[in-house]
Amino acid sequence: MEKTIRKNENCFIGMPSCGYGYESAKSCFLACPAYEKYTLVIDTIKGIIESKQYECHIALKKIDPGNFAFCTKICSKIIQSQFCIVLLDPSLGKTSLKEYPNPNVHLEYGMMLGQNKHIIPLQDEKYDLAFNISPLDTIKYNPSNLKIKATEAIDNAIARAIESTTSGQIPPGPEIFTFYNMSGYLISDITNVFLKFIYSLGSSLGFYLFNNYKESKYKFIGPFDIEDPKKAILHTKLLIDNIISTYKITTSNIPKDNEVELKKFEYLLRGVSIDLIVPPFYEKEEIRNKINSIIDNEYEFPINIHYRKDIKNFVEDQYKNIGDLKVIKNKNS
Repeated sequence: MEKTIRKNENCFIGMPSCGYGYESAKSCFLACPAYEKYTLVIDTIKGIIESKQYECHIALKKIDPGNFAFCTKICSKIIQSQFCIVLLDPSLGKTSLKEYPNPNVHLEYGMMLGQNKHIIPLQDEKYDLAFNISPLDTIKYNPSNLKIKATEAIDNAIARAIESTTSGQIPPGPEIFTFYNMSGYLISDITNVFLKFIYSLGSSLGFYLFNNYKESKYKFIGPFDIEDPKKAILHTKLLIDNIISTYKITTSNIPKDNEVELKKFEYLLRGVSIDLIVPPFYEKEEIRNKINSIIDNEYEFPINIHYRKDIKNFVEDQYKNIGDLKVIKNKNS
């Protein structure tokens, strides 16, 4: 289906509808304090964005004489941007010389949230978040890792902007197939009634099913690397709940001493594993611990957590191991 652009029909401040299209420009809106102290930070972020061939719109650096600044410099640019970045480092008062949360930045942050934008909140780790935004996930940085963390977050935002995944379709990225093929797994043919049944346990939660025919094993793969990791955690719990409840319902009428019949359904407990692909700026072990803290521990399912870049690097190394190939020279030369 062709993607259509949604237009802004309702103005935040009661003005006539502007009609700007959401995510209609290849741009990023950067909300940041007008404070010289952050020049290097802002230039670093701007440089990363522009290196990806995206425009970086910084309201404080734009001048539009004779126009309503709020509309032309801020609101319309947020609407059109494919993703936004908020620098939550504090500003410095002109008289008291006391640092404080920048109200303009917080206003723009609120507008982004209200427009359901994909937002990258950044703050130097030496500062604390203001109480009203402390529950929101924020990427903490320091001068030595700013470029790495910002690049990973921006790459993730761009991937989210250009990739739309629909349940039941092929997961994005050809390296996924190569990675799992090398360990004996193929994407499951869900026209097969049995495989469709297993697939249905996780399909509505964003999982794809791969299976190893030789070993009769089944792997649910959740590509959540362009999602909030909380989604990966909760959806893994729900998937495990689905598997366990299905096993219990299916075997509920089988006598306990009928081991032959019971073993027919053990694949749901012994043959299933779960792989998650998560955003690269969250610790894999922390995600694993969060999952373990909320799942039903009656049965144990192997859970592997990957960054997409690790999968890509693994696959690229396999190609490198093949070595160089000679190009056939033109026979007519």
